[in-house]
Amino acid sequence: MEIKKIDAIDPPELPGEEGWTELKIPDSYGKGRAFITGDKTADRIKVRYFQKQSDKSFVARVWFGPATEGPAGFVHGGSMASILDEAMGASVWLLGFTAVAARISVDYRKMLALGTITTVEAKVLSVNGRKIVSAGKIYDKAGAVYSESEGLYINLPAERFGKMTQYRDAVQKSLSVQDKNG
Repeated sequence: MEIKKIDAIDPPELPGEEGWTELKIPDSYGKGRAFITGDKTADRIKVRYFQKQSDKSFVARVWFGPATEGPAGFVHGGSMASILDEAMGASVWLLGFTAVAARISVDYRKMLALGTITTVEAKVLSVNGRKIVSAGKIYDKAGAVYSESEGLYINLPAERFGKMTQYRDAVQKSLSVQDKNG
């Protein structure tokens, strides 16, 4: 059986919407590269992160390229789960926590065609001591939901995260300055 090579394509631009503030995520926080944001290959995942000013929720625009294929012509569920985990975790970090995932569950609602530009939205549902529950979903501009998730995140001491906390603090400061300036 011959395997056909899929040529890399130029991923599309991923604009935000009015009332969304872009968040710049570093490619690396330590010795390696960040799993999602550090991958600059043109045929996998392209993502831009934002905070929605109306309710402070975390949103992202995501394009799933040909290298995310699972079933022929469709996005692999693991690619969607990775984006959901990152978005839910980011929603936790934007509130000032330094947490990692303990458990995530993903409900796949519809198969997602490769090349689709989607929106990912995540928010914190509850905080109980060190336990933080966050939820997320992936949907398209027509409102079709492809997957929904919920995750349990455990808050850990900030000193375990090094530069990541410096980045988080800088993002929080820039968002509060933007809020004050309208």
